[in-house]
Amino acid sequence: MDPKKQISDQSDPSSERPIIPVNKVQNSNIEYSITVKTGDFRNSGTNGPVYINIFGRDNKQTQDLLLSGHDKSFSQGCTRKFRINAIDIGKPQRIIIRHEDNLTGWYIDYIEISVHNFLVRFVANRWLSRLKNDQKLEAELFGSEQPAVMYNVEIQTGDEQIEPLDSPVYMQVYGTTTATPKLFFDTKNASFTKDSISKFTIASNNVGEIQRIVIGHEGLGKVNDWYLKNIKVQMLSQQQEYVINKWLSPTLGDQRLFVELSQEKPRSPSPPAPSIYLITIRTADVPQTETTDNVEMIVRGSDGQIAKILLKDYAKLNDKQLFQQGNLDEFEIEYEDIGNIESITIGFSDSKQKVAWLLEDVDIKYQETVYRFQAQCWLSSRLGPNFSWMTIKPDINDDDINYNVIIETGESGIDANVILCIFGDENTTTNLALRTTKDGSDAKFDANSILEFDLKAIDVGKIKKINIGHDGGEGTDQHWFLKSIQIEKKDEHYTFTANRWLSTDKDDKKTFIDLLADEKKTPPLSPVPKKDQATYTITVVTSSEEDAGTKSGVLMTIFGDKDSTKQFQLTNTKQDDKALFESGKTNEFEMELDDVGSINKINIGLDGTGVHPTWHLKSVQIQKGSENYNFSAKKILNESTPFIDLTPTPARKTPSPEPVKPEKARSHTSEQKIPPIKETAYKILICTSSEQKDIINEDANFYITIYGQKDQTKKLYLKHAIISDKKNLFKKDDKTEFEFKTIDVGKISKIALGQDDSENELVWHVDNVTIKRTNETITFNAEQTIGRNSEIELLPSAIPKKTEITYKILIRTGTSQEEGNDSNLYLIIYGKNGQTKKILLNETTKTNKDSSVKKNDKVEYEFKINDVGKIAKIVLSQNPNEQTLSWDIDNITIKRNNETTTFNVERKIEKDDEVELTPSPILKKTETPRKASKTVDTTSKLVAKTKGKH
Repeated sequence: MDPKKQISDQSDPSSERPIIPVNKVQNSNIEYSITVKTGDFRNSGTNGPVYINIFGRDNKQTQDLLLSGHDKSFSQGCTRKFRINAIDIGKPQRIIIRHEDNLTGWYIDYIEISVHNFLVRFVANRWLSRLKNDQKLEAELFGSEQPAVMYNVEIQTGDEQIEPLDSPVYMQVYGTTTATPKLFFDTKNASFTKDSISKFTIASNNVGEIQRIVIGHEGLGKVNDWYLKNIKVQMLSQQQEYVINKWLSPTLGDQRLFVELSQEKPRSPSPPAPSIYLITIRTADVPQTETTDNVEMIVRGSDGQIAKILLKDYAKLNDKQLFQQGNLDEFEIEYEDIGNIESITIGFSDSKQKVAWLLEDVDIKYQETVYRFQAQCWLSSRLGPNFSWMTIKPDINDDDINYNVIIETGESGIDANVILCIFGDENTTTNLALRTTKDGSDAKFDANSILEFDLKAIDVGKIKKINIGHDGGEGTDQHWFLKSIQIEKKDEHYTFTANRWLSTDKDDKKTFIDLLADEKKTPPLSPVPKKDQATYTITVVTSSEEDAGTKSGVLMTIFGDKDSTKQFQLTNTKQDDKALFESGKTNEFEMELDDVGSINKINIGLDGTGVHPTWHLKSVQIQKGSENYNFSAKKILNESTPFIDLTPTPARKTPSPEPVKPEKARSHTSEQKIPPIKETAYKILICTSSEQKDIINEDANFYITIYGQKDQTKKLYLKHAIISDKKNLFKKDDKTEFEFKTIDVGKISKIALGQDDSENELVWHVDNVTIKRTNETITFNAEQTIGRNSEIELLPSAIPKKTEITYKILIRTGTSQEEGNDSNLYLIIYGKNGQTKKILLNETTKTNKDSSVKKNDKVEYEFKINDVGKIAKIVLSQNPNEQTLSWDIDNITIKRNNETTTFNVERKIEKDDEVELTPSPILKKTETPRKASKTVDTTSKLVAKTKGKH
């Protein structure tokens, strides 16, 4: 039996692409060879993007590296290799791998990294999915140079268990050389029932001699109370057995969902008193628009470390909101002595890029010693990859130096939090909070003001660039016109000229920006002759391939036999084009620059900004006076290869006439003959659902890719197909047929539907797809939504016959219900045969349509929609743009034919919440009084999730 099949089919909510790409200092870069193996399970591939961060000793890291390709790099069952240049971190110890495909999950078998003389394998054997395992899109994996081994695990559930546990169960093994990732167990076959023994075999990395294990569950099921009796773990010749006899539950026992078991000190009914680490974390007293309580920490000591822990599980006050403005939060951890504390890593995962947390400091008291960690740093993934994490050593670093920073604001100021990060050729500061000026007053960035700051931070060496911005995001009235920044360190002076808006509504609609230092303008001791200038006419041709264009800025440097220009950006064209570097387009620029003499080389590339930092450059021409230079590129530039050097192609000379010798006609050998590419016609019938509202015209960037046993097509853009009516595509409940003539892929195995970046926020609601090719007809049931910059994969499947039935919904409001209209409540019903679309209840038939919603009220709705079968769950949500009403719901009843399903709610539904409910009996008020504080509802599953932007 394949041990991978034993792993739980469950997954992580973490990760979206950073808003502010941070260019890394390119010192001491080396090449990494990275192999990624995707599991061979149904829908186990991802559309990405995929990022990897590689860590060495002392937490040295590469930062996020984009793994990309121009085909489906991470499709089901495939193995792909990438070569990427990044900073040298030595031998890879661990990695963080993540993807950002929210629609589908990704199953990773393993990742291998070859660098120097090391070949390190990181075994995963897990899903990264919003619906499976721990519902996260990222995972931390630990490396091993030894082959993978089998772990035979036997878990006994006690007879105190009442109902079978249905929450994802995991184990993590720590050894003398490394650790495994979270290993999830399959719970499909009635595992973890009362007084039962469950056996599993899982392949993972060899950790050496087993030191300890952690076993627990994620608390994501309908039943989250688990009485764990004992566990046996066998790996090669080692066999460990641990007796636990305790509840792993959010409400029973010590209210923990996991237990840590040590080989030297197996848990017993009366263990000796452990050592206590008292942790105090201070959050700065500044406004924070979005907060999180999912802060994690690692504590490293001279004799060991406390592995990554979720701090809220150890909070001394369980009913207190953590990490709020001005908070002083305390945590208590029981752990063995790890010696003198040497460093901590603290932070959080934030795939939505919403959270910004200003960490003031951390105190750790162990026995009579107090360790102080000064942070005074913003943690936020909006600033760039991994900027929501930091590693700190105790006390202020003796190597820290003073930075004198002067900031000039222009015509518009802000009252949001301003953040600065300084990049040098040797190091990078943390995200420095600009909140107290040099004279000790609160920083106020008023219009036409100049503020001076005295900051203390690590010496970064020669300053290369800075990143500065504010946290006044979308939906706020924060528009800052930044004029300039001056920085003085030691005897060095730097000026950064901005003269631009930092706002979600102006310029490039960014609140953060990278700035390079101006050229130094120190007065010369003696007059220096001004360099000769020359006019350069630069013509840039972008390939006509699909997706060849870029939204990134393009930078260039010209080299000659006398001199070289400074690096400059290609911005204003001679034709004053608004859109630059689009697919198949030619842009011409005229620049006044230093005369470099005869041109012998250019360097051209991307600055990494924009939503599509990939560019297929075809060629560059430069005219300088009477000289013409042609540079053939035909290269793809991306985040792994952002810049290339090009040398001019030799000018063609007219050859002198020579006598032409008659030449015999050459006959092609069988090896020389190029077989013709076989083409075939595909007729593709796409049906839209009743949810389709947008009428999408011929300019939309919708496409289909067809995969077969022999080959796959490129992206076939529907606007390029033969269509009967190009003006009105994809109407509600409509069918449109598209015809393409392209390569024959063989027997069709799957298709991908997607939408590239479009000017308009178009949403495509696909019901099903039928493809006809010669005598082959294949159907694909979809019932999915495709937004901007998203893609779905479909396997062949039957299109079910749909029958409409009437659903009746009765909502009983609670005592805190506000009075108003019900225009902002949405419902999705999930059943045995599928799910409904997202229904806005206000648009259905309502019994008391003219009356407003009140407290302790009954509101009835009725609508017809496709039958989803026996109801399994529902999801409630509010329109985030609708401010009129906050809902307080006691319970919901749904009638479908002769079936009545009830849902106990008893909670408020806040803006941006999604509340998932499974059927449950509605409790009488006398049975369970409603509590004011938040409690875990063990009767029905309530999961509140923050929705991302679309």
